Amino acid sequence: MPRASKRRTAPTQVVEGSSKRRRTTLKPDPRDVIIIDSDVEQSDDELRDIISQIEAQEQVIKKSVRTQDKPVASSSKIAPIDLEGDAEFARRLAQEWASEDNNRGASSDVEIIEGPSTVVNISRSNVSEYSQRLSAGPNLKSPSPHFNRSKNYQQSPTKPDEALEPFKDLFTKTRRCSKCSKSVESPRGCVMLSESLMPLSMTQLLHAPCSSCRTNHCRGCFTPIVCPVTCKGPGRNAKCPVLKCCAEGRAIAIFEVLGGFDRQYNVERTASESRALAIAKNQSKRTKKSVGPGGTGYGIDDGAYGYYGGGPKEKSNSRQKDAAQKWDKILLSALNTLTELLPAPYADDPQVYDMLPQASIGHLINLSQIPTLLATLLRNDSVTDWISRKEIYNAMLSLLRRMADCELTVPCLIGERWEVASTCGLENWVWGNGEITLENSKTPPLYAFFKKLTKQSEAFMAGAAQMVGMGDADAEVDEMMIQGTSLSGDIVAARDDLERAIAVLGKSEHAERENRMEGAEGRPSDLQQLKANSSIGKGKGRDVSLDFDKVYAEACERLSFKHVSLGEASVSGDELNYSGYYYAAQLNQTRNSTRVPKDRLHLLKELAVMATSLPPGVWVRVDEVRNDAIKIMIAGPDGTPYSGGLFEFDCFMPIQYPTNPPLMQLKTTGGGSVRFNPNLYNDGKVCLSLLGTWPGRPEEQWSPKSTLLQVLVSIQSMILIDAPYYNEPGHGQANLKAPVSIQYNREISKQTVKWAIVEWLNEDHRNGIWRDVIASHFSIRKEKIRSQIVEWSKSDSSIRRYQTSHVYYRGPTRGRTTWEATPQNDIDLLAEFDKGIKKIESWCKEQNGE
Repeated sequence: MPRASKRRTAPTQVVEGSSKRRRTTLKPDPRDVIIIDSDVEQSDDELRDIISQIEAQEQVIKKSVRTQDKPVASSSKIAPIDLEGDAEFARRLAQEWASEDNNRGASSDVEIIEGPSTVVNISRSNVSEYSQRLSAGPNLKSPSPHFNRSKNYQQSPTKPDEALEPFKDLFTKTRRCSKCSKSVESPRGCVMLSESLMPLSMTQLLHAPCSSCRTNHCRGCFTPIVCPVTCKGPGRNAKCPVLKCCAEGRAIAIFEVLGGFDRQYNVERTASESRALAIAKNQSKRTKKSVGPGGTGYGIDDGAYGYYGGGPKEKSNSRQKDAAQKWDKILLSALNTLTELLPAPYADDPQVYDMLPQASIGHLINLSQIPTLLATLLRNDSVTDWISRKEIYNAMLSLLRRMADCELTVPCLIGERWEVASTCGLENWVWGNGEITLENSKTPPLYAFFKKLTKQSEAFMAGAAQMVGMGDADAEVDEMMIQGTSLSGDIVAARDDLERAIAVLGKSEHAERENRMEGAEGRPSDLQQLKANSSIGKGKGRDVSLDFDKVYAEACERLSFKHVSLGEASVSGDELNYSGYYYAAQLNQTRNSTRVPKDRLHLLKELAVMATSLPPGVWVRVDEVRNDAIKIMIAGPDGTPYSGGLFEFDCFMPIQYPTNPPLMQLKTTGGGSVRFNPNLYNDGKVCLSLLGTWPGRPEEQWSPKSTLLQVLVSIQSMILIDAPYYNEPGHGQANLKAPVSIQYNREISKQTVKWAIVEWLNEDHRNGIWRDVIASHFSIRKEKIRSQIVEWSKSDSSIRRYQTSHVYYRGPTRGRTTWEATPQNDIDLLAEFDKGIKKIESWCKEQNGE
């Protein structure tokens, strides 16, 4: 076919009898297919002429479809360019086809055999999608040209194996040779990923050669191609067209890459688990103490887990390093190759397989081990590992961006995933040589893990900003900080790109999750909807409290960690005043001190990890200027006398950290009048072996490997417990039914209502650093907390007649102590709670602009 110029034209319709193109095989009925030549190079005049022919034929083809007569070639009279007319025609044609199919009960999709990389088939299965793309016009503003912007994305509940089942034939079918009509089987082989992009073992499998007449075909569309039967693809034969032939061929390439990766991933994971098991057997068994008298804590971590989640971290040696580096090269090849093969609608010269990809690619990814790999990378909270494997993480970011560009693959990011219990590998499953077993429950979307990764990156960047320009530089630390900041910036930028792309789909699974979390901040409408669902019988047989717990957990996750300003500008304006912070004196004393560079980086990494590792009911605020100044809020766990309460702590990370433990001070003490626990003194002292404030066994003491996160978990789970009376040494084994324990809990519950609940509902906290936490906590849990107060008041009437002057039980070693105070009228704490909740609701309305 002659080429008029070097300019590529837009897709055009080829009419039978036209001299613009020579037919080589089957002549299709125009009722069944529109053929678009995407590679014919034309000048602007030729483009205008071709589009004019399309428009001139609309009425002829439309009449032909209705009468089922063959169309007559139209003249080439020039008409004005009107892409919208072409789109309207495609939509009408699709509707008429659908009507005919309903009457005849069958589809008439036709496969056209043409020269390689020259013809695109738009059949009844994809013409509507094509018409949507045309209707969007040339200045499409959405992230993907094939997104349907008129509807919200709805995730299919179908399991990925069931969704992929109808597409198996594409990868395994036997077809007739286009020349000799002999049977040609789909080739099968073993794709081995290495350092190279587009491995030859994969590109070779994209060919379907006839063993009889040695005619080679594209495995996707079965078009004859000019490759020898031994062709291994573009890597060895520059003229090989298989990678750019058709959307089906690209889907097959993706399938082969995923199948090869599954095989290598399963082998490597099995080997890793075997090595980890052997090491675990050789390690001495550690004794872990979870609770005990006097304030024992989690002194030593259980050990980090290996890359594949299969066991304790392996000791580094040369052999293991070589194996890890080799595996990383395989991962890098898999991520980069998959990124190259997935649809790229924003490429400089997007092809038809970028604009109209084959429908199976999203199901292929979901059923492979790629989501498992991505989840592992995204859940990795080691900044050191990010930096050492920055090529892997950059390749992962590129893949995530590419997946967000296509409507077929974006559900792999934002949809809940079916957990794979066991797998034979994607390639074996498609060929019927094994099974893939999925769990009945789903796991969070990959995008949820990615959001956590970005939160860690933001925390690292915020901390790194404070290290810039500090003295006593260390070259190694500086280099790691620079690389970590650069990678963290790339991760945050990738989040912004993904959010823009995902937003085109409307209200996705992720958007619904975000809405729930925003509602958890205190929007009454969201909470009322939860109540409405429970009251009208939706979800019958379920525990409705689980819905509230889920909303609460998501709200806690969103608000768990922030950098804020804990200081106020002084009168002179030269420095900040930390008057509301218990350790203000220590901050002033260490103002000109310099932390060892490696210790600074250690603290920076630890805070980044903490940003996404805090359990529900724990919130951390780090000063944006002094990262060693921290405030902490911990909610009392359910089923304890602290339930529903909020307990505030001030924390200071000394210059010697992590050699020395952090300093911790309880602020919620009723003005120094209440001892809430044998380990929590009324003067604010926190008695815990992990903090060095209580003697304990060596494994319970602080070590340089201990973390602040362990301290917070210890306080929440070992001090704020259901039987705090027995935290005092010498009180014996816990017995919730013992009268002394019951009386102790009644007193603590009453003080919790007064100082850890009602006190936080005062207007004084409207503009404080805990405003969002207070609003979220009490808005979501107000019914539960109120019911708890009512229940407590049944056994302790003084909750409804609370007195300022009171006798507080402080433990047997100190006896009973009375604080004198100005007599006041009795206070009904339940009524005070109801008034406070109304104040919180006004905060929420103010925040929402109501």
